[in-house]
Amino acid sequence: MDIKQTKKRIAVISGGTGYVGFEVAKKLSNDGMIIAMLYYNTTKDEVSNKLSVLEGKGHRAYSCNLADEDAIKKTVDMIEEEMGDIYACIHTAGVMPKPKQLYLSTSKDLREQFDVNVFGSFNFLSACALKLKDHKEGIIIGITTAGVVTRTNTKARGAYSSIKFALQGMLVALKEELSPYNIRVYSVAPGFMEGGMNSSMPKAFVEIVKNSSPTKMITNASEVAEKISFLCSDNSVNIKELTFLIAPETQI
Repeated sequence: MDIKQTKKRIAVISGGTGYVGFEVAKKLSNDGMIIAMLYYNTTKDEVSNKLSVLEGKGHRAYSCNLADEDAIKKTVDMIEEEMGDIYACIHTAGVMPKPKQLYLSTSKDLREQFDVNVFGSFNFLSACALKLKDHKEGIIIGITTAGVVTRTNTKARGAYSSIKFALQGMLVALKEELSPYNIRVYSVAPGFMEGGMNSSMPKAFVEIVKNSSPTKMITNASEVAEKISFLCSDNSVNIKELTFLIAPETQI
């Protein structure tokens, strides 16, 4: 799909050097967007290598801890000062889910997941939302999980599913609050992904998790990137739905 834009559009991607985030960065740069990748624990050499792969010029990377509210606000300000007005905010960052069912979890387990995956999400999305509101246009996309669409939880990921429902709730609110300002908000919900945070998982366990997952399939980062590419294009301007499940011939 050729959706290259004639207007300069800047996309900020949290977790931009990660498994999903980098696939999104590559696809959107191929579409003609200029990428601002946010990262935290990636080495400078790795960041430089990833930037060099992106198509086009003007891409940048910014080290930022999403759990630090002041830091993310300053980083978003810096991006606009150095690169121009932000058009798309893609939230792909997160921490490794604990393989523990919710009823066996402790409050400490839940708090560790919420600190980054919920409060970090809020810090990033709210900082971007304020910028887009000022510009009176833009797109916000968050990566949730198939469980928030199907209401079927992957076993032993109770706390992880809970934080994704929290993210989904934020996106629901932002969609309603920002629609008067010509800002589109979407939630992309992939099923189980074998790569990234799950890359060290034994193959036998991968099959078990896949079969117990809501979609009964393995999703890859390129499928997520393709959906986000479409949602960031002018081809999606009239789409009113909030959530898109990454599954065969399924859209919600």
